[in-house]
Amino acid sequence: MLVSQVESTDAEHALATTVDEMKPRGATTNRWAGFSTAGCAWSVYHGDAREVLRTLADESFNCVVTSPPYYWQRNYGVDGQIGQEATIDGYVAAITAVMAEVRRILARDGLLFLNLGDTYYSGKGEPKGKDPKSKSRRFGLRAVDASGLGVAPKTTIGIPWRVALSMISRRWVLRSPIVWHREGCIPEPSAQDRPWRTHEYIFMFAKSRRYYFKREALGEEEDVWSIPARPRPTADIRTAPFPDELVQRCLDTGCPPGGSVLDPFAGSGTTTRVALMSNRPAVGIDLNGDFCQYMVAQLSGI
Repeated sequence: MLVSQVESTDAEHALATTVDEMKPRGATTNRWAGFSTAGCAWSVYHGDAREVLRTLADESFNCVVTSPPYYWQRNYGVDGQIGQEATIDGYVAAITAVMAEVRRILARDGLLFLNLGDTYYSGKGEPKGKDPKSKSRRFGLRAVDASGLGVAPKTTIGIPWRVALSMISRRWVLRSPIVWHREGCIPEPSAQDRPWRTHEYIFMFAKSRRYYFKREALGEEEDVWSIPARPRPTADIRTAPFPDELVQRCLDTGCPPGGSVLDPFAGSGTTTRVALMSNRPAVGIDLNGDFCQYMVAQLSGI
């Protein structure tokens, strides 16, 4: 198995045609690349998603499956991280800006599966209930609490739809808002004055009228997917992975066999790992160096 850390600015270090097409033009981020035992290429970039995406070739990916950091839900301890903007509009703008670059690098017949969860505005920065996806939930005063968010305390902010509508206004085609029923998720015992949340959204976006879509891969589930909220353990890194089965369903329905896959907020690398295991070349980007090292170790063993 070949694994190497390569200089992103040197075109001579491309490991395969697939990787070469995804190679950055003038980027200064760290990059690791290799092959699976089946000969499928992968790359991991350590850097800001928007900056790295700007260096990638137009229409070079068949499918994007990603879950950006949720608004004021976790602190990953990295400067420049998305998710801790002082305003709702600032967060929406940050996600939309990344997705604008995703649209450019997505193939004309490609699909984007965007997983987003919502946020309650408590006014105190205290998440309600336990979150098994991450140990890095923020508690205590947040930057937004001094002046408020411009919405009523205790309200559901509607973050996923705010992002989706912003993307629609920028030429994205929202083909389906998919409800991920998080089967078996842990209750929110401290929230006694509202229903407990058991779902998140997976928005299926296209950039053109015609795109790859394999309906039979859905089975009997159409726009409500009941998938257990049991992500693969990630040792000691503080990330929030989604389950393998969720990624696999996105790829089975929206990515052709052998199609290239991208995750611009790769975290522990669920999307890249599942893609590689299905013999699809994969690229992951993350701002957190520890996450990237973890991804590289995982991908090196496939």
